[in-house]
Amino acid sequence: MLAAILILGTPILVWACSVPVFRYALELWPPDEYEVVLFHQGSLTEEQKLLLEKIKPIELENVSVPNMRIHEVDLKADPDPRWVKWWEKNKPKESSEPWLAVFYPASTLKITPLWAGPFTETSLNKTFQSPARQQLAKRLQGGDSAVWVLLECGNKEKDQATKKILEDRLVHLGKTLKMPELKAQDVQAGYLSIRPEDLKLGFSLLTISADDPNEQVFREILLNSEDDLKDYDEPIAFAVFGRGRAMPALVGKGINNDMIDDACTFLSGPCSCQVKRQNPGFDILTSVNWDELLEEQIKKLDDQALAQTGTPALTETTTSSKKESPSSVSTGPPAVNSEKNPSAQPAENKAKPVATPSPFLGWVIWGPV
Repeated sequence: MLAAILILGTPILVWACSVPVFRYALELWPPDEYEVVLFHQGSLTEEQKLLLEKIKPIELENVSVPNMRIHEVDLKADPDPRWVKWWEKNKPKESSEPWLAVFYPASTLKITPLWAGPFTETSLNKTFQSPARQQLAKRLQGGDSAVWVLLECGNKEKDQATKKILEDRLVHLGKTLKMPELKAQDVQAGYLSIRPEDLKLGFSLLTISADDPNEQVFREILLNSEDDLKDYDEPIAFAVFGRGRAMPALVGKGINNDMIDDACTFLSGPCSCQVKRQNPGFDILTSVNWDELLEEQIKKLDDQALAQTGTPALTETTTSSKKESPSSVSTGPPAVNSEKNPSAQPAENKAKPVATPSPFLGWVIWGPV
């Protein structure tokens, strides 16, 4: 079905797809790469060279793990003037030691770093991965349509009230929302790598306290995604789906039933615009091998299906001469009130043109506070 989607007033032709947004993103949207810049003056020490080698991403077919690119800027070796200009404006008081700055992907159009600090193993320990990001990936692999990440503000009353709103509404939506009727041509085209009957709908909540030292960088990634999120002394929530793509923030009283419904309805609806950058949100920085994670999910579902028929699962042995990739994450806790897709059997309907822009394009939700 050919749909004309109006993005910021510009008509763009894309193939509309009946696969839900959350699943299409997990199948086909690799995360954008962050730009990591290492500033140093002269040669690195052997210890620093080893640390640099340790954090270098592994290049896979379509993406890097972690999803980032590293740029070395030796300030004594005639570097790019643009980096020199940035360094002169932003360098720390003690600038003799190597310094690392982490920038958002170019697709976000943000030119300020989300985090910068000394190039030491201690400071980098939680930069590219953290317990919450690992848990988030486990849940998405386990079948959650989206994981809502709630950043607490430190006000116990506000945090508890907001958490209850999210928990209650996500339970309700897990029971009442329906996914679109899958079309046979979309399944045949490879937009869905699992059996239609294995596709389920459900949401869960992941809470991060205001003072969790393990999640400091993750909080920075989320809070710096908008210029003034840090100005609010309120709980802030992000729906994360696909391969770690976060929807725009809900803030304070903007975290209400109507806005939660809108976000979940969009994510569970048909992917009317398959071009990732024309959909809302931004990709978070993780050390997850999403391709491997998806393969493990598919294998687990296949093994479960074979077990139900009494057929033993096949054991597969592989060898590889490639550099070992970071392990993906095992299946996590099930989604809240997940349900089997009511339209498990793909139905062939006559294609109809639609013009359905995403309800969140250009959208930032600030509730009155």
